[in-house]
Amino acid sequence: MQISSSLSVSFDEVNTELFHILPNSNLSIVFRFLRPGDQSEVKTLCQDWFPIEYPDKWYDDIVQNKKYFALAACDTHTQNIVGLIVANILLLGHCNREDQQILNKNFTLRTSACYILTLGVIKEYRRQGLASILFENLLATLTKYDTCKVIYLHVLFSNKQAIEFYESKLFQRRVHLPYYYLIKHEYLDAYCFARYINGGYPPYTFSDFLSNAWACLMRANPCHLLYTIRNFVKNKFLDTDSYQRASSYKQISHII
Repeated sequence: MQISSSLSVSFDEVNTELFHILPNSNLSIVFRFLRPGDQSEVKTLCQDWFPIEYPDKWYDDIVQNKKYFALAACDTHTQNIVGLIVANILLLGHCNREDQQILNKNFTLRTSACYILTLGVIKEYRRQGLASILFENLLATLTKYDTCKVIYLHVLFSNKQAIEFYESKLFQRRVHLPYYYLIKHEYLDAYCFARYINGGYPPYTFSDFLSNAWACLMRANPCHLLYTIRNFVKNKFLDTDSYQRASSYKQISHII
């Protein structure tokens, strides 16, 4: 299992005193950050939600280390955790090499990115907007940090429900990752999804090039077409860096 480097960002300013009544039921929810003692409950939930195993150290980290945005949704009556989102902010240069493609080359590897490690809701509370509320809390917090330009995560290629959820939250499918997960002795593909914030934007891809070239032809603007070709060649083939892949927890974002 791999370990990630992250920026020192305090998430203590988030207001977790408010509670929500879920719109499709009479259930009321209160939000709080994970704390020491939650390890066993969180581990049970993750084992139910996700097809991969996390080391015990990971559970210790997310309940103790303030670098994580580890927000739990709890039933106000039982105080049991019914939903959870865990994320952390790290430099783009500390992301896995394959994930460094999510931002345009105009952003340096010193740019901040937010990685969602886990997002899940227990079965009885699903389809009531709780995952959206958890994500919106993270998004509202990140907008306070202008240096964070993108939120990203990994999704199992076959998890259509999670893919639909993230696309509804304006995430874009940016990278296909063949044989990314080893689950029950089988290698499975994943997708890297990205949501751009605070002025961040994606790299210039071949698909973008074709779209822009066609638009230029339709407008009969040869100068703009040449400029588009120049930028594509520069971004795709001429801009390189010597950074090596940095390691991180290989997590799986999974909405069931």
